[in-house]
Amino acid sequence: MRKLALFALPILVLTFLMMTQTPSFKSTPEPALSFAEALAKFETLRRNESSQPLCPEGASRLMHHGQRTDRVFVLLHGLTNCPQQFVPLAKILYAKGANIVIPRARLAGFADRLNNEQGHQTAQDLIDQADLGLDIAAGLGSRVTLIGLSGSAVAAGWIAQNRDGIHDVVLISPFFGMYGVSPSVLDTTAMTLSKLPNFYQWWDASKKENLQGPTYAYPRFGTHCMADTIHLSRAVRASLDTHSLHAQRLVFLTTASDRGTNNDLTIAISDRFKAREGSKVSTYEFPEALDIPHDMIDPSQPGANTDLSYSKILELVEI
Repeated sequence: MRKLALFALPILVLTFLMMTQTPSFKSTPEPALSFAEALAKFETLRRNESSQPLCPEGASRLMHHGQRTDRVFVLLHGLTNCPQQFVPLAKILYAKGANIVIPRARLAGFADRLNNEQGHQTAQDLIDQADLGLDIAAGLGSRVTLIGLSGSAVAAGWIAQNRDGIHDVVLISPFFGMYGVSPSVLDTTAMTLSKLPNFYQWWDASKKENLQGPTYAYPRFGTHCMADTIHLSRAVRASLDTHSLHAQRLVFLTTASDRGTNNDLTIAISDRFKAREGSKVSTYEFPEALDIPHDMIDPSQPGANTDLSYSKILELVEI
């Protein structure tokens, strides 16, 4: 018992010290200055990815019309999914005349769905993913729209507070907190998990790797990755009263049937943004009766109703 106490005490002390500090992240914009430079940046990205053990669906995607367009979209996939998740929506946006970039998050999209790397993905990785997508988008079109899902929506929220050059930012099912868990408890848990060795949790322990849904998504998540996403949430929350929006519009899209995220916390965050930014911020929540899932993007998800969710997204992004 004494050994356990001696082991736990340093972790508790470190957790307390970290709770008194706001997590620090950085954005390093290097926007493309032309359409040709945007294509070159994407080619460099794909060359770098070619050495990675990716599944066919796992690589970053670019859809373009051979020239700059009025609208360009950067689509950020969920934590354990990959760029394929957004391809069906991207095709619709492309058909409407937009250029599209779907950057892959570091350690996403591996052919080995049970790899031991994903847990090392950090919140800074999510910001870097968004930064690179936005750098490419700068050369692809005029009005840049950033869309993030779940954990990547938290990164998109941080980007909206810290990077210029974006017209719209859309946060879909943002994972600012866990369903049924208070922010203070979750923040403390995340701090503790970040100091313990990484381990993996199944999204559904009864089905494990046989989880229904997209065959290119990971059926489990690393605790360090999840903890770091909560740290990023804390950074967004800590900056609500000090950081003005850099984006011209911020949109929150949630579903009342979501049992993964803390929608009450998301509402509180959007309300604080509204109080500070006024009409720049808008919200919409699908009623629970529609049973729209947390991942309302990937048509391979059980219970997906992408006809409905895509229609609302297209309305919200004004295309």
